[in-house]
Amino acid sequence: MPERPASEIIVHDQSRKVPQPRGKDQKIDRELQAELRIAQALAAGADGTLENISQDHFEAEFKAMALNSKIAAAADLDCYVDWCLAEQRAAFPADPVTLVRYIEAKVKAKAKPATIVRRISSIAKAHHMLGLEPEGPRNRMVRQTLVAINKKKNQRQAAAIRVGENRTGTSSPITIQALLECCDSTLRGLRDAALLSVGYYGGLRVSELTAATVEDLEVDVDGTGTLTVPFSKTDQEGEGAEVWMPADAVRRLRAWLEAAKIEEGVMFRRIHVTRKKAKDAIAPQAWDSIPGHTRHYQERLEGQAATQAITVYTVGPNPLTTQGVNAIYKRLVERAWLDGLIEVGKDSIDKTLKAISSHSLRVGLTHDLIALGADGVAITNAMRWTSPGTILRYGKKLRAKSSATARFLGGETE
Repeated sequence: MPERPASEIIVHDQSRKVPQPRGKDQKIDRELQAELRIAQALAAGADGTLENISQDHFEAEFKAMALNSKIAAAADLDCYVDWCLAEQRAAFPADPVTLVRYIEAKVKAKAKPATIVRRISSIAKAHHMLGLEPEGPRNRMVRQTLVAINKKKNQRQAAAIRVGENRTGTSSPITIQALLECCDSTLRGLRDAALLSVGYYGGLRVSELTAATVEDLEVDVDGTGTLTVPFSKTDQEGEGAEVWMPADAVRRLRAWLEAAKIEEGVMFRRIHVTRKKAKDAIAPQAWDSIPGHTRHYQERLEGQAATQAITVYTVGPNPLTTQGVNAIYKRLVERAWLDGLIEVGKDSIDKTLKAISSHSLRVGLTHDLIALGADGVAITNAMRWTSPGTILRYGKKLRAKSSATARFLGGETE
């Protein structure tokens, strides 16, 4: 565990009010905001010849969408409609040629293939909202264009953060154990340790991790726990799922919740950090020796005792965001590298940090389960996927290192 300077005082102040950005005193309903953005985009992009939209039909489409899906669709439709207006093209109904030109424009702007595919999917959903058949998004020319951009630019998977024990076919030098050693006893350190443990052992998507609440956790007599996931990307109907937590993960989680005095609501929250620098002692001076333009005249006249550096951690009410989780993982990986806890070359650290994302724990757990010999059905259930085929994409590199050829040429026999 990293040591703090002896001259630094750490204060966990729960009585302080967390500073809020200007103009954001009132909480904004993110779901309502996304729905309004979608409605405005449809109104701006719809052809004047379209019939009036059925409110019931419109609301039915919204009810079937999760919050993150609405937020993504709002961003996608804003981008598409703005481009159509700038190009003086009709956004809805979407012409196949218009969609192909839009895809080409996004490729030129260096948008990721997955982002472009999602935007075309959002455009198709928009057609349903307008009572139209998505003939444009389903057109063969559009689909072939999407296939082409995926061939040209192959997206790399997020770097895996694994448990750290000896595994067959290790695919990542970054381990949970190394990152946990970088988590100190401050509020931020306790939160980060709990975040890593719950995120990894639960195999949680970042949307599930940031939405987890105290009420979702049930601790058993043996110290292990069960975390309820009310909804997820593959559970749009909200049937819910339960994930197991080992005793170590529960212990770290409870340590964070107790230190932060969180008894209800979201578990993982933002922390406001206030730092004050240490000041040297100031000896009293005669009044006639102090220059007239001195700002702190009284301090110079009376003198002042030395003060230590102080850091105040204040837990806010707001949950961590996806970007916040991503930044935490990157910060911990960089700290572990600087402390020599992970073996990554100096020339490779920037590339490694770029590959780390909020999805890295989920990738790491999948690799560990494959390395332990878990069958496809068990992994699919543990990761809450709808198709076992997803394992093939996650474990591509690991399977190559664990193949019969690798074992044979590496000196192992079957």
